[in-house]
Amino acid sequence: MKRFAFLMVMVLSVTIAFGQKNVRQTASNYLKSGKLDKAVEAINECVANPATLEDAKAWAIRGHIYLKIANSTDEAYAALDPDALKKGLESYQKAIEFDPKKEYFDEIFVQLSLERNNLYNSAVDAYNKGDFAKSMKDFASAVDVIAVSGVADTVAMLNTAYCASLAKDYETAKKYYLMLLEQGYNTPALYVSLSDIYRVEGDKENAMKYIQMGKEVYPNDPDVFLGETSVFLTFDLTDRALQNLLTYIETDTTNFSVYFALGTIYDKIANDSVSDEVREDAVNKAVVAYMKSLELNPEYFNALYNIGALYVNTAATIEIKMNALPLDKEAEYNKLKAELTNYLGLAAPYLEQATIMQPEDGNTLQTLRLIYSRTGQNEKLKEVNAKIDALK
Repeated sequence: MKRFAFLMVMVLSVTIAFGQKNVRQTASNYLKSGKLDKAVEAINECVANPATLEDAKAWAIRGHIYLKIANSTDEAYAALDPDALKKGLESYQKAIEFDPKKEYFDEIFVQLSLERNNLYNSAVDAYNKGDFAKSMKDFASAVDVIAVSGVADTVAMLNTAYCASLAKDYETAKKYYLMLLEQGYNTPALYVSLSDIYRVEGDKENAMKYIQMGKEVYPNDPDVFLGETSVFLTFDLTDRALQNLLTYIETDTTNFSVYFALGTIYDKIANDSVSDEVREDAVNKAVVAYMKSLELNPEYFNALYNIGALYVNTAATIEIKMNALPLDKEAEYNKLKAELTNYLGLAAPYLEQATIMQPEDGNTLQTLRLIYSRTGQNEKLKEVNAKIDALK
């Protein structure tokens, strides 16, 4: 009697398992025929049953179904589950967990790769449209998708971090840059970008930490060197920034960006100085550095604009002196006025060249309007006013 009862239990167990496999096949058939509502209902019944709770094939089919829902263009099917992609990935993870022989791994990997490519294409499209937040999200999803198969997609991680920075989502950017470091991914740009985020956030400790890590790995890389210089400048370590660049150009005189950065430092010294002698020396050195930058790259807009702005700012300093003179200092006043006009005249050609390169740059046009107004160049003033009005 006891043996009979035991046999009945075994028969019952086999029957239940067989029944659930039928449900699994039903779900697969619904998937093939595109009836996703019925497919998801059947497969969820299947994986909830103890008899097929650890059935790798059932979980693989569930993953296929949820990915179809996530990508469906049919609103009714797409609305079946707002977390369809997440549930699809969780299903694949279960399938891999319950499949030690990797019987279903290849078909899962194919689906994951296709989904990763779909997300990647969507991310690129969003990036091209300037929607950096969506691009970041899709690249991040691509990372998550392929990670289910045990693959670390460093390209998608890097793109996620980059788009996050463009979207000003600095927490996400830092997260993915740090993930890349954990994966052993090393490029000069990674250290510079990570340091730069902390610099923008005012976190001196971490800005210095990661740029120094970059210098240890890439001691001679110009971008890392400039990144460190930016950190020094941000946190008012002007002397260290200056020494950095002077040391660099002893070994490399071909990098226009380095000379431009050197010019900005002397520019800052000139603006911050209360001593006429120090200011004049800094202005002269800034001009030399900017000119060297332009010699190496004649079409470098930033250098053109900065040298023009430097001359205009010098003229503004002279104007302050003029206005402070007593009324009986007419000769001294006229001398300063001539110097002011001279500096405005020096500025104009650089700013005119800059506006040819970037005709819609408002700052350049406004500065030219000031110059033409102060120097009595009425025809040029009319032209620049028309350009400014057109921008409005």
